Amino acid sequence: MQQDTEKYRQIFESMSPEEVEEMNRLNNEEHQRQVQAFKAGYEKGICYLCGKPFKTISKDNPCLHWLLRQCKFEKKDFPKVYEKYGYGNIAAFVRWCANQEKLLSNINDLDDERSERKVLSYTVKWKNIEWTFDCSKNDFDGHQGTSINYPHYHFQMRIDGRQFINFNDFHVPFTDYDLFVLKNSIEQSDWFKQDFGAIGSGMQKAVSVDLNDILEHTTRSDNEDEAVYHFSTMIDARDNPISGEEIYEMQQEAERTGKSFAYIAQKRLKDRAKVQTVVSPADSIPDIASRTEHKRR
Repeated sequence: MQQDTEKYRQIFESMSPEEVEEMNRLNNEEHQRQVQAFKAGYEKGICYLCGKPFKTISKDNPCLHWLLRQCKFEKKDFPKVYEKYGYGNIAAFVRWCANQEKLLSNINDLDDERSERKVLSYTVKWKNIEWTFDCSKNDFDGHQGTSINYPHYHFQMRIDGRQFINFNDFHVPFTDYDLFVLKNSIEQSDWFKQDFGAIGSGMQKAVSVDLNDILEHTTRSDNEDEAVYHFSTMIDARDNPISGEEIYEMQQEAERTGKSFAYIAQKRLKDRAKVQTVVSPADSIPDIASRTEHKRR
C-alpha cells in the first residue's frame, strides 16, 4: 500500500492543540496499560499477550514469547510469528524484554553505527540471545523485478553466539501499519516520531540525554558489564595545581556517595580548574551484527 505522508501532515496540521493533546493522552494511556501488563507477566514468567508461561508453545496460536526460546521454538516456526505480528510488535517485545535485564545498554541502536544505506540496523540482547533487525533502502523499496518486490526487513537470531535464524533465511514483510509508521518517521520527522517508550529505549536515547543530566543522575558501577556509559575525564589545573590528596578525596567521595568521579570533579573544581568529561557508550553494549547485501547480477 502506497503511503502519502504529506496527506498525514495535512491532517495533523488541521487538528487543534486540544485534539493533538487528547490523541497523545489516549496513546500514552494505552501504552502504559500494556507496559504494566507486560511487567506483571514478565516477573512471573508469563506472556502478557497470550497469558501462557514463556516455557509453553501452542503451534496453533503463535506468540511473540516464542522468540525468548524458553519453549521448543524452531526456526521453521518464525513465519508463523511474523505473519501474525508486524515489525513494530516484534521489535517492541524484544526491546521491552531486554530492558528488564539491563536498562538501555542491551540495545545498540546508535545512529553513528548505522550505515546511511540502512533504514533499520540494530541489535538487541537478552540473556544469551541476540536479535538483529536490518533493512536497507533497497529492502524498504522492495527488490523490483524479482519475487521479493515488496518492502521487507531481515532478521537474525543468535543463541549463545551460535546461528539460529540467519539474515538470508527470511524476507520478512512489513505490515501496512509498519510502513505508515516508518515512512512518516522518515519523511515527516519534524512532527512524527516513532519510539518504543521508555521501556523500549536503547543506547541512542541514552546518548541523547543532556550531558549535565547524565553526570548528575548516573551512579557508579563497579561492574563494567552493568554500565550504560563510559566516562573519560580530563582536569586542566595548570594555573592552580591540585594535590594528589585532593584527587584521592574526590575518589573517596565518589565511592561514598555513589556518584561518578566526573560529577564530583565538576562540582568541586568548577571555579578552580577546567574539567572536561567525554561520555561514550559502555564497552559492554552488543555490537550491531552486520549483513552483507547481495548485489543482483
